[in-house]
Amino acid sequence: MTDEIKLRTFPSRDREFGAFARIAWEGRSATLTPEALQREVRVRYPAAIVVVQDDLARHGEGPEIWYVFRTGNLGVAPIDDAPEAWAILDDERRFVEVSRALAEIAEIPTHRMVGHSIEDFSNPGDPSIRDDIARLWKQFQAHRSISSTLRFNFDDGRPRELAYRLVADAAGKGRHRLTVRVVSEGDAPTDQRGDAPRGA
Repeated sequence: MTDEIKLRTFPSRDREFGAFARIAWEGRSATLTPEALQREVRVRYPAAIVVVQDDLARHGEGPEIWYVFRTGNLGVAPIDDAPEAWAILDDERRFVEVSRALAEIAEIPTHRMVGHSIEDFSNPGDPSIRDDIARLWKQFQAHRSISSTLRFNFDDGRPRELAYRLVADAAGKGRHRLTVRVVSEGDAPTDQRGDAPRGA
C-alpha cells in the first residue's frame, strides 16, 4: 500500500520531524491508515496531523499523497456552542478562567490552572510540545481562530485525543475562548521498537 502512496511532511525544512514521520511510515503494516499514521507520529509530536490529498487535487493516475503536518488547523467537527469544558485565555496563552469540566480533563484543579500558560501543563515526556504550542499560537494569531485535535496524555501515561477550538476575543478583547472535548481514549502507545515511550 505504501508504494501507491507518497508522503509529504511539513514544514519541509524540519528534517527531524520529517525523519520521524518517515520512520513511522516505513514501520507500519500494509493496512496503514491516515489515522494510524497520525497516532504513530503523535507519539513524539502530539499536535501532528495527517491529511489525505483530495481526489480533485490529484493529477491523472498519480499516487495518492498523504500530508503530515507538525501542527495544523484541521477544522474538526463543531464543538457544542455551550460545552462544559472551556477556558478563557489571555494574549500570553495564560488561563484566565477555567471550567470544572476542563480541569477534570486536565486532571488539575481549576485554581492551579488560572494564571499559568497552556504549556505549563504539557507532559515533560513530549519534547516538542512547547514548540508546537507556539506554532499553533502563531496560526491562531494570524487567523483569529483555530480548531484541530491533539494527543494529551492522562497522568498515568494513557493517551487520548482531544478536539479543541480557540476563538479570538470571544469573551471580550484579549479574552480568547477555548473549548475542548475528548475524542478518544486508548492504551499507552508504543514506539517503533515496541517499547512504551518515556513520558507518554
